[in-house]
Amino acid sequence: MTISASDRPFSQLVEFAVAPQHQADLVAALIDQAERFTCTYPGFLGATVQASEDGCRVLNYVQWQDRQACLDAFNNAEQGEQDMHGLVRRYRATSVTFGGFEVMGRIEPNR
Repeated sequence: MTISASDRPFSQLVEFAVAPQHQADLVAALIDQAERFTCTYPGFLGATVQASEDGCRVLNYVQWQDRQACLDAFNNAEQGEQDMHGLVRRYRATSVTFGGFEVMGRIEPNR
């Protein structure tokens, strides 16, 4: 189903490359951060934290009501308790990829 321009959610994806011995701890830290802080921002719709089967990557997916809600949360986090740079250092991520995506369509199962 195509989503109208006025109703398009915005997705934020952050992929971390880590050594396998750091994957589980990074996953736990990202879940804690989302439960304590990210979910409190206006426009938050949901989040998932995913671990690759090879143990070398973690994907943090956050969905927002719109792009502005994502930007507002990001600006607040930069000034407060959510230190992305600290997570990168603490869990020795060798690379971090950030992406922002406007949701253009949603496909759901027929029930």
